[in-house]
Amino acid sequence: MNRLNQTARLTAIILTIALMLVSNVYQSASAAMIATEKMLRAENTTASRAFLHQVVERQDVREALIAQGVDPREAHNRIDSLTDDEVDRVYGVIDDLEAGQGVIIFSMIIVGVIIATFLFFKLFPNVTDVFP
Repeated sequence: MNRLNQTARLTAIILTIALMLVSNVYQSASAAMIATEKMLRAENTTASRAFLHQVVERQDVREALIAQGVDPREAHNRIDSLTDDEVDRVYGVIDDLEAGQGVIIFSMIIVGVIIATFLFFKLFPNVTDVFP
């Protein structure tokens, strides 16, 4: 009888420990309502990401990427790594962007700096004697 009590006690301790270990591994599920806006935004983001992939697949875009030294597969990987907000932002402005848009403004700034430098040295010849 004593032996039976010891075996039962040992079995109870082992089962208690096993039950405690197993119950801590699994977490309880929590359910919550998903807002319609969130679901629609997720669908829109998926569509926007698919559109960006289609843009990269166009032949002229692929050639431009290769000319710039960017592998089109790397461009696809970068699109996949964008967050949902970044995808939405790029999708929202992609039609408004122009290729080489800042080149003219940048060129005008460079020309303006060159003219300002020339005038500075012409008006203040004592600073340096660049243009004798």
